[in-house]
Amino acid sequence: MLRHLDKIPPNLCRVLARSGGTAMTNQEISKQSGLTIKRVGEISRLSSWGRVDVEQASRFALACGVDLVHQAKTRKYLLRREGAKMNHIKRSPNKRYLLELLEL
Repeated sequence: MLRHLDKIPPNLCRVLARSGGTAMTNQEISKQSGLTIKRVGEISRLSSWGRVDVEQASRFALACGVDLVHQAKTRKYLLRREGAKMNHIKRSPNKRYLLELLEL
């Protein structure tokens, strides 16, 4: 199961988080997920779901707009022939932070 979930790890899930074409902040994800801002930041820096309990993983991913169980839609977006554009990152005031998460 972990192998399946890690196809979209926490750091990538966080980078994908957007609302209306705008990158979400940790505060917005915290508000939607019910997790603390600190916990959102901690999960965002992980490259595997292995150290996140199921409830927190589910709430975090849902707030980011990712379905960890049924990943087809998200994976299709990531595997587009022309590549995922992720324009929400390019326009984000947190661009450096989001790009850093991609490098983890």
